[in-house]
Amino acid sequence: MPEYVISLLNIQAADDLMADTAIYAIMLSVQENEIRKVAGRFGFHDVSGISRISAGHINATYRIDTAEGQFILQRINTSVFTEPERMMENISIVTEKIPELRIIKTEDGRLCDREEYGVFRMYNFIPDSVSYEYIDSDQLAERMGKALRSFHTVLSGIDASSLYETLPHFHDMAFRFRQFDEALDADRAGRKDSVKEEIRFLTDGKERASIISSLYAEGKLPGRVTHNDTKLSNVLFDRNTGEYITFIDLDTVMPGTLLFDTGDMIRTGCSMAREDEENPENVHFSLSYFNAMKHGYLDGNDMLTPLESSLFAESGRTITFIMALRFLTDYLNGDVYYQTCYSEHNLVRARNQIKLVKEMDEVLGGQV
Repeated sequence: MPEYVISLLNIQAADDLMADTAIYAIMLSVQENEIRKVAGRFGFHDVSGISRISAGHINATYRIDTAEGQFILQRINTSVFTEPERMMENISIVTEKIPELRIIKTEDGRLCDREEYGVFRMYNFIPDSVSYEYIDSDQLAERMGKALRSFHTVLSGIDASSLYETLPHFHDMAFRFRQFDEALDADRAGRKDSVKEEIRFLTDGKERASIISSLYAEGKLPGRVTHNDTKLSNVLFDRNTGEYITFIDLDTVMPGTLLFDTGDMIRTGCSMAREDEENPENVHFSLSYFNAMKHGYLDGNDMLTPLESSLFAESGRTITFIMALRFLTDYLNGDVYYQTCYSEHNLVRARNQIKLVKEMDEVLGGQV
């Protein structure tokens, strides 16, 4: 199984937050003398080694070696996270329930340090941890489901309303359709006539796709603490035992419905192809992985309401649909949000998500 060792606490924002994130990360690079100065703000004045970590596209990440051990120092991209102090308050609330993750405060007790050359934070280093890039077995799919169940269970006692909404309207279907409708009306890139089939599919599917978002807005689904980027690579497992350690990438933790998280887990974990696979024949939904994931998440999960449990499969369809909507919206707008490598990149992404939705309808039958 392809894997990469997470020998650091890889906190980064969701991959799809904004375009050209790799460029932003490069712009966030800091000189060694500045890093040493910042490390001193956190109480480490004896830095013996500094390593730039290439993982992550939004924040600039460094491993700091000190006499007290190894730590992770990050410069937060404030172009994405405009209120870093409030975001760190969210993470602080959450990590109080997760002993494996620890924020290192500044010498004067702050969660992050604001310098003239950026805003910085520090975390503990997590040794002997491993993460996987994609699911390739029922066993790993079940472990993923159990991992998300554990994450949600640990955080179930937190009042979600106490958290700052880091990314407003992130999974708000009504908001995403307003953006879509505006893109259709403007047709800035002159592409509308070439994607009539995709537009028709998304427009016809609006009512069903809005079920979870509407139920949440109406208060019929309880507000919970949600991660909002529940792909497999954001889960750390113990390298030696294979046991779940924790979810990472907590920048997008905020209030929501747990179905946002189960939906993204299903969308990213049960697809048999990359998000931007150019050959649609390779895009398939794995029923086997879905069933294993469902077993891992739902079995023994007593914190869900009956309505939440009944919408588990629907959540995967919903989040896949919203991603198709967002990709096609950006295509219609001329690719101004997501980073693209060729002119039809966003269209390929949208079509792949649409195919996944259709396959979910076929293979899940009455479950969605």
